Amino acid sequence: IKRAVMNLPSATLEWGSHWWRHVRAINHYDHKLFVRAQHTFGNQKMRVPIHSLVREEEKKVVNLAFAHLRDVKDERDSSDVPFFWHIPKASGTTVKEILSNCYGLIRTEMIQLPSSLKVFPNKRILNVDLSTPSAIAVAKNMRVADRGLADVFVSQLSLEGSNVFSTYHMGRAFTIMRHPVKLAASLFYYRRIATWEPTYRPDYKDITLKEYVEQESYYDNWMVRMLTNAKLGGLNENHLDLAKRILKDKFIVGISDHMDETFRQLELYYGWAEDKEGCTNFHLHSAPSNKNKYPVPERSGDAWNLIAEKNKYDMSLYYYALELFGDQSEKMFREEKTVEVQ
Repeated sequence: IKRAVMNLPSATLEWGSHWWRHVRAINHYDHKLFVRAQHTFGNQKMRVPIHSLVREEEKKVVNLAFAHLRDVKDERDSSDVPFFWHIPKASGTTVKEILSNCYGLIRTEMIQLPSSLKVFPNKRILNVDLSTPSAIAVAKNMRVADRGLADVFVSQLSLEGSNVFSTYHMGRAFTIMRHPVKLAASLFYYRRIATWEPTYRPDYKDITLKEYVEQESYYDNWMVRMLTNAKLGGLNENHLDLAKRILKDKFIVGISDHMDETFRQLELYYGWAEDKEGCTNFHLHSAPSNKNKYPVPERSGDAWNLIAEKNKYDMSLYYYALELFGDQSEKMFREEKTVEVQ
């Protein structure tokens, strides 16, 4: 408001700046209404059927994006860059801490506005933002993957995040997966208390987990949607089949309930080694890491069954991931040797 009075362009209202926060505070209720409108807009779009011809075009987008990643069985090249697809509430914070604190790897994460190519050596972080499609596009234009500034790229956006890599430095991906019912419960209770997050929802304190999932705005099958670029609209078996193919071809799969074995496999696959013996074990079993205690829904209870039904494609993908986890462990890592680097 003051900027408008001073006849300054709106571009001066940089996100997160002093004036941004000032105007946002003045328009507190309009801001809350805008956030709610975003949810309503998403809900209106979520149930729109997707024509088969549009899906064919989307498949092309998906295939082009994941072409920036090596297949898991491809021979290693010294120019390959590890890529961690961070699924929210699936041990991601623990993984990032181990990457930096135990293996001494520099990972991507914007910890200071604006996004930049600045490296914080003490934190082992490259201050680049890979959290939104637009931010990833900026990072790609900066050719960040070709600069050798980060050892591991991290993003919650599997498809868009893959686009940051180049012909000269391709991504080599892994992810950690968690049971969809446990994911939904963890995210619900986390958003109740996470005042520091833009997704903080204090109103969730007034509803139950079951009521949360019953809302029309509930975002279902997050993993399948991210892998297939079907952010909005209905899903079908074709989306699931595509997600399974991508997961099998492009990702080393870890499971949050089996983190010791997961890191054994990651160490063998990427050739990582601890700087200090016992560090990974400490972070997995002793160190507090973004842990929020909450009631887990009773297996086969009403809430459990409702979440499982709402996320039926993610459920199928998760059980497929369990098979991949065992298959990769048996066929790729039992010889206990890494692939030779060319």
